[in-house]
Amino acid sequence: MLTNIIGSMVRFESIQPGLQSRIFSTGNDNFFDFNLIGIIQRGDATVSMEEMYQVTESSIFCIPHKKQAKVLVPAGSQVWLLGYRDELSSLVTGSDLDSAKLETLMRQFTITSSSKQDIDEEFLPLMKLLKAEISTTNKRSRTVICSIIRVLLIGIYRLSNIESIRLTHSPDELVLQQFRQLVEVEYRNRRPVSYYCEELIMTYDRLHAICQRNLKKSPLQLINSRVLIEATSRLKKSAGSIQAIANDLGYSDGSQFSHFFKKETGISPSQFKRNHTEKGVIESDENTPDFSDWP
Repeated sequence: MLTNIIGSMVRFESIQPGLQSRIFSTGNDNFFDFNLIGIIQRGDATVSMEEMYQVTESSIFCIPHKKQAKVLVPAGSQVWLLGYRDELSSLVTGSDLDSAKLETLMRQFTITSSSKQDIDEEFLPLMKLLKAEISTTNKRSRTVICSIIRVLLIGIYRLSNIESIRLTHSPDELVLQQFRQLVEVEYRNRRPVSYYCEELIMTYDRLHAICQRNLKKSPLQLINSRVLIEATSRLKKSAGSIQAIANDLGYSDGSQFSHFFKKETGISPSQFKRNHTEKGVIESDENTPDFSDWP
């Protein structure tokens, strides 16, 4: 159970690398009305709802209140978990121009990829500041704690690139925002475009037209772009086999992954990995493509 603070309104825990895995539940019992934010500093975590979602290192996930889920933190992972009761939403989101954006962010399950630099420089200082405020039991302030959570959400919102959606929320912008978040959650499962159409409750023709009109790409091209970003990042960083990387990206057959990668880049995954290794390229986190590079 998360550390209970300010009565039963906010719960917080810093999970350090250990020898045993741990499981946290949301959406039922005492956590029924809790929104949950998780920051993966090291290792990974698994969010289990109707399906299983792998959340990798330097990623952030948000689970809205009443959403039943289990968060598995395996041995060796370092994760920050922050839950706040939905009654605090008005204090957390505020009533200014950013409020609608933050409410949109916390209304759905999202996974946002980040970078080690963003986690270390932007989010960890906020979590440590929150931890310090919570620790001062005789002086801690609900207003200060809610303000820190608000700044944290604004950082997540900006990183996920949702700030490009204007408050006027044109129909196209809302669809693209929802499609983008669905892709981030599902791209490792190799969902067909028809799946996204069903989730968005729209026809393929409409989704295709919106993507082409605004981004000059088809829905499938956008999905493939996200997969390719992850594939190239893993090929550069991982010492694992091509098959292992293919499996992580939803390809049970390594040859299918190789065909996809060669079609998108012009070279095979093994050649890409070999070229990168031979050049001895060491890229900084800020130059490594991530979710923010997705159109």
